[in-house]
Amino acid sequence: MSQPDLEWSTPLGGELRARREAAGLSLQGLAVRSGYSRSYLSRVETSRRAATPAVTRTYTELVPAGPAPTPRHASQSPPGRAAGPELGVTWFGSEVRRLRMATGKSLTALGSEVYLSRSHLSKIEQGDRRASYPLARSLDTALAAQGRLTRLYLEECARTVPVAPDTDILTRSGRDRVEAGDPDPAERAAAAAERLETLRTRSHQVGPYSVLHDLGAGVIDLHAAAGDGRGAASPVWAVLLRYAELLGWTAQETGHDATALRWTRTVADWARALGDADALGYALIRQSQVARRRGDAEAAVGLARRAGALPGISPRVMLFATQREAQACALARDDAAFHQALDRYYALVDMPSLDAPALDPATRWGPAPDPLFERSQLFEATCLVDLADFRTAAALFDRGMATLGPLRSGYARLAVRQAIAYAHLGEPDHASDVMHGALPTLARQGSASLRGDLRLLIRALNRHRRCSAVVALLPDLTSVARSAGGVAPSIHRPSGTPTLKEK
Repeated sequence: MSQPDLEWSTPLGGELRARREAAGLSLQGLAVRSGYSRSYLSRVETSRRAATPAVTRTYTELVPAGPAPTPRHASQSPPGRAAGPELGVTWFGSEVRRLRMATGKSLTALGSEVYLSRSHLSKIEQGDRRASYPLARSLDTALAAQGRLTRLYLEECARTVPVAPDTDILTRSGRDRVEAGDPDPAERAAAAAERLETLRTRSHQVGPYSVLHDLGAGVIDLHAAAGDGRGAASPVWAVLLRYAELLGWTAQETGHDATALRWTRTVADWARALGDADALGYALIRQSQVARRRGDAEAAVGLARRAGALPGISPRVMLFATQREAQACALARDDAAFHQALDRYYALVDMPSLDAPALDPATRWGPAPDPLFERSQLFEATCLVDLADFRTAAALFDRGMATLGPLRSGYARLAVRQAIAYAHLGEPDHASDVMHGALPTLARQGSASLRGDLRLLIRALNRHRRCSAVVALLPDLTSVARSAGGVAPSIHRPSGTPTLKEK
């Protein structure tokens, strides 16, 4: 433990508990809001665990709960401005309650507008249940909050744990410049690039949470080594860009879009200063991915087109930009624009020089080339699922999946889309068979974008609850969809234990 941590380790259990109670929060409510577990906060409050600086700040940012405003005085507190002193942290649920009461709406009335039960909405306001991004947008509209609730929701997600380190770690680098006796910048960059490939592989095999600490430490070390000069230290800056980009991807895959966007914007700023067109293009591609996952197809299309229009980008980064454009057009149900982007994608795939400059991991942006996938029609099939052309998608999946070889993480994601197509075509047995083979691989990933597809599949399969194959699959499928932190749910049964389907 560092010296600053030791200085903050004085037990403050009674005082912390008093602050929480004065704020009108239960242990569970504070746990949901802060991201710490209820049992951990209980041990801190009873002085069985020392309070770290981060935990202490969580309590000191609480303020005593005042009398709730009534609809009668709603006009004295405009919706866009909080009553009372300005707080360091505004919690999503508290702001929903304040805006609801300021507009004079009851829990029942607001719940009916956003298709939520009164009790569920009450738990969200009290911090005992977490909302979702679509719900935050619906509440924004119902309460005329002009995007405030959506921003608060994303900020609250970024405060949950485990969480990818945010960009503020750049201000906490251990040194301001490279010290005498440090390794040569080129040697440091080469070693860091090799380590990055190991982390990238681990994140795909075990899950994004497994690399958070090492990525954060790598960014701090490289940023300190790069210093202010971008001449002699240029090899370090080139690797630093890739570390920061992977940290942004990790934040995105762990569900913290606000943190992911800050990292991608930081990479974009560095890339502009360094004149690195590929790094800038890939940062815009990442932002397009975040927008698409939120359901903002228009923004996703615009960002992907900006990336593809950058002068000097490599054919491979252009390929990724075209992929994201096609996916976003499919999400927007713009069939004509989708096929135009798809035609450009196939033209890029056929370029003979596409793979040659991208084989070196130290200079490559994005995943390694995969000719089997890229030259099949599987990418088109995944987009057709968003376009609701399930029959054509299923036919393309049938032809393409058999050519890919052993199932791995990226291919398992394709299997989810394949199963969605089958479920919508009224073939639940076929969809269940596909997922039974993919679940062990999917369970190790802990990906927010993957969980989005799994939830779509669960909704499609719920229409076939009388099918025995679906009944046998849903418990394991739901467990994988809810998994977080890269921890695989227990879906492997002991030898000899029958499954529900076998019973």
